[in-house]
Amino acid sequence: MAGVRRGAQAVLKYLAPIFVIAIIVQIFLAGEGIFGIKRVDSLDDAKTLDPHRGLGFFLTLPGALLLLIVALLAWHPDRRVRIVSIILPFDLFVQSVLANAGRWGGAFHPLNGVLLLGLFIWLTYLLWRAKDLVVEGGRATAVADG
Repeated sequence: MAGVRRGAQAVLKYLAPIFVIAIIVQIFLAGEGIFGIKRVDSLDDAKTLDPHRGLGFFLTLPGALLLLIVALLAWHPDRRVRIVSIILPFDLFVQSVLANAGRWGGAFHPLNGVLLLGLFIWLTYLLWRAKDLVVEGGRATAVADG
């Protein structure tokens, strides 16, 4: 099981920055879609938002499920990393719900997107900062280089 855990931790280390990049692309696609709208009755009819919706689907459903599976398999020794990596997939799913929650619920969609971006940046920083983690007596400590 230790090999599976190490492998999942390595996947998580690379998956988190992929989500950072994908969320930045999502923000770009939303802006491009909104400013590209030409005379439509509602945003639901705006085809310019289709790329944002398409990428959002993959990030919030299969992407969130993949992230949850990897986070559970990794069961990171750092408690903060473990908690955030398990909560993030659920927040990603909430993001898809907020996108279809009407005017007032939808107002939280961009705010939650910024929160997700910040959490993924923080998670990426923590995962790449710690070179190796050694678990001693249930407590994870980082091993310094050199």
